[in-house]
Amino acid sequence: MRKHSFACDVAVIGGGPAGIAAAVTAARMGKKVMLFERNGYLGGSLAIGLSPLSFLDKQGNPCVAGFAQEFMDRLQKQGDCLGTCVCPKHNSVTSVNAEGVKLLAAQFCREENIDVLLHCEVVQTQVEDGHLKAITLYGKCNVVTVEAKQFIDCTGDGDVAYLAGCFYEKGQDKTGVLQPPTVMFTLEGVDQEKLFAYVEEHPEELRYRDAAIYENPDYTIEHFRKNPSHVFVGLQQTFRSLKAKGELPVERESFIYINGTNPGEVYINTTRLLNTDATNLLELSAAELEGALQIPKLIQMLRERIPGFEHCWLSSICSNLGVRETRRFRGVKKITANDVFSGEIPSDAVALSGYKVDIHSGTDTGLLFRDVETPFGIPYGCIVSPEVDNLLFAGRCISADTMALGSLRIIPTCMALGQAAGVGACVAIEDQVIPAEADVSKIRAAL
Repeated sequence: MRKHSFACDVAVIGGGPAGIAAAVTAARMGKKVMLFERNGYLGGSLAIGLSPLSFLDKQGNPCVAGFAQEFMDRLQKQGDCLGTCVCPKHNSVTSVNAEGVKLLAAQFCREENIDVLLHCEVVQTQVEDGHLKAITLYGKCNVVTVEAKQFIDCTGDGDVAYLAGCFYEKGQDKTGVLQPPTVMFTLEGVDQEKLFAYVEEHPEELRYRDAAIYENPDYTIEHFRKNPSHVFVGLQQTFRSLKAKGELPVERESFIYINGTNPGEVYINTTRLLNTDATNLLELSAAELEGALQIPKLIQMLRERIPGFEHCWLSSICSNLGVRETRRFRGVKKITANDVFSGEIPSDAVALSGYKVDIHSGTDTGLLFRDVETPFGIPYGCIVSPEVDNLLFAGRCISADTMALGSLRIIPTCMALGQAAGVGACVAIEDQVIPAEADVSKIRAAL
């Protein structure tokens, strides 16, 4: 086995939306940065066809900017983003091209001289007296040891924090049930206008039966026609009918596609893998396979029953499972449901979230979809470990309860949290303090 040893100022583990933001931010602040990713590409959940939701709040005002907006602006300039459009259901939608995301993420890292190592996962941590001295990663029969002044866990599942022995919570309060993951896939050859005409004649296809799910009357076919960046959530009547007959191939109440950047291209977010813990290798493997096997059944259903999909064809299956929820780690502070619905922006906030609370049931077709009237602030302490003095985390593994996670787990907020973690790590290094003692006013000024 080959062995490698590296040292840097800031080590970022996980090259998804939060990790890219953290790494680029720290590098721009003059630090030697290394970025580690288990896939053979960068981009994470942003590179599987998902749309960044809620750059805008419910009132249509920006609530995320910074590096996240810079990334989208450059993506749009290279022809791989349709821009941000107001959405009555999701506040706003920003359609992106998955492959373009991978290319731009690599370009950012090259421009900022970030040392990137792909195909590796953290397998061990060396913690001494509450200080993370080094991590060990493994890939392709190579063992890599990395020492750093500051570590930022952007793995989504909090793998570094977990291996370092940090306290965490997992799943819904009391039950421990996790939101189900999804295998994303891409269809080409979709005649969207034909679909729109069908739904216009059958408006029940855009409505849930559950009165608890608020539905904005402006979420109409005209909205989809006017806005190239859109997420279609519909076919509820078809799904109800098929489920009653025992012919529905997935445990869903509706069909979801995200409009692609090419004509006739849509990213499908409709497979559903119930009772899955994505931190359990056995369950993760089973979910990946089951999700893939749901795809041909869904395509057959669409071709046979839904106008506009008669001639669609499968162009790609995402190589990475879309995971909504796993571990949430204890931070110096914790964001809760009370904070979400109060709309409070505390003086130590380093990121905002204005998205709805969106929680998918992990055991059935249920969904909690509740409005957040005004953006709420996420305190700096939510991304700082109180147990390991040089560890920060960003993304969906931060210190939050399940209700707060339901809002903040979206891509723009995760990118904002990554940028905040990158700044926090750098300020701690420059002032020679631990991140928990970093001057939040300096962090906020830099942001």
